[in-house]
Amino acid sequence: MRFLLYAGILFAILPLVLTRPFFGLCVYYVVSLLQPKLLCWRGDFQDAMFVGVPLVIGAVAFGVPRLSVELARDARTGRVVGLTKKLVRNPLFEMSWPLVLFVVLVSYIMITRLFVPYPLSLTSYQFRGLCKVLLVVVLMTGLASDLRRFRILYIVVALATAFWAIKGGFKVIALGPHQVYGRTYDNNLFALLSVMTLPMVFYFALSVKHARWRPLLLLCAAMICLGIIGSRSRAGFVAFAIVLGGMAWTSRHRLKAFLAVAAVSIVAWTMSGGEVHERVVSILEYRHDPSAQSRFETWEAARTLLEQNSAIGVGFNNFERAKQRHVGGAKAAHNIYLQNLAELGIVGHPIWLAIILGTLISVYRFMRRAHGLPQDMRWAYYWSRGLLLGLLAFCVHGLFHNEEYLELMFVMVGLNIALQATTRRELRHRRLEAAVEKAKREWKPEVRRRRRRPLQRLGPMFSPPVASPYG
Repeated sequence: MRFLLYAGILFAILPLVLTRPFFGLCVYYVVSLLQPKLLCWRGDFQDAMFVGVPLVIGAVAFGVPRLSVELARDARTGRVVGLTKKLVRNPLFEMSWPLVLFVVLVSYIMITRLFVPYPLSLTSYQFRGLCKVLLVVVLMTGLASDLRRFRILYIVVALATAFWAIKGGFKVIALGPHQVYGRTYDNNLFALLSVMTLPMVFYFALSVKHARWRPLLLLCAAMICLGIIGSRSRAGFVAFAIVLGGMAWTSRHRLKAFLAVAAVSIVAWTMSGGEVHERVVSILEYRHDPSAQSRFETWEAARTLLEQNSAIGVGFNNFERAKQRHVGGAKAAHNIYLQNLAELGIVGHPIWLAIILGTLISVYRFMRRAHGLPQDMRWAYYWSRGLLLGLLAFCVHGLFHNEEYLELMFVMVGLNIALQATTRRELRHRRLEAAVEKAKREWKPEVRRRRRRPLQRLGPMFSPPVASPYG
């Protein structure tokens, strides 16, 4: 019954997905990141495909209109007299260097798959999934590059991804300390997604204009923290600590923020179960932990595979098969950098790495510039801060877990492109308004001088009387 209700709603809104592509984009990310089909116990339902196909068709056929502002000039004098507004169609994408690297990366993977000794059919599903993710991210940069739409998409992505952590946080409060899982039974993946969305939700709460929404969003952020603790993921704990430290460091009341983080940590440690204590202690005593030692062994295996085929690697998503054939034991590398280097080689790995590290640098530089914007544009600083800490969490967590093609990471890259385009448009609008105000100030004195000239040309008839020296 639950699945029939979900499928009925989904198919009913498909016409809106086709004719209103931005609405379809929001629906797509709810379906793809939240995955409501798992709440209906139908993990095999291809809901993302049913939404993605009309979304792409609608974006190409209909597009998204945007209000464009231009200067209006007087036809006779050429002076600026105001602003004119007109609806224009947004481009399908914002041209930027990460999108160029997307194309290069997909092309490189597609070509190198032909030269590795593994069947293409074994990785075709994952390759199609990667192409689908990058295609929607490219379209997202054009569909959500104005302020209103970007604000909506930003919080939709954050809450859709954080849904399982928020749900898990409430379950921890209701049922006490226990293992919390997300949309799958991979606690490391659940912790990674939760840590990446925590700063997005928190900083969006600081940027909202209506104060009544702020406590609700901050409550969601607190529930995400409980969900991360309940995941019992050691890699998640490390990334969580770094994100909390970054959030406290950027607070206006830095000392109070660090004290609050310390208090929350003490309370969480007291309320958490014994297994969480053991997981945290195992991080500090990793030399005596069998799981940690096995990861060192897989890292050594990744280096061995790279030495055997250093140029193009073992091929996209073939690490476990190559390890099984040459080293023994089909196990992931538990390190996104070593696994990607072994799969793509020294030629392709820098492309993937440039997307991540280049975006980190780009977000950081933009955040520094946004810090000096007017107070009513403070949203640019807050949202870029959320993206920066989210990507930083991905990079830190990736040292211990393998999710090098995580969809949320690519979505954050696209959000960075759209945010910078949105900010540029807002600043351009403000510059045009300032130019109009300046032109009006310069034009008014000229009007007053023109009104005096006809009286001065009339001669002595209208000249003021002169006082006689004889009285």
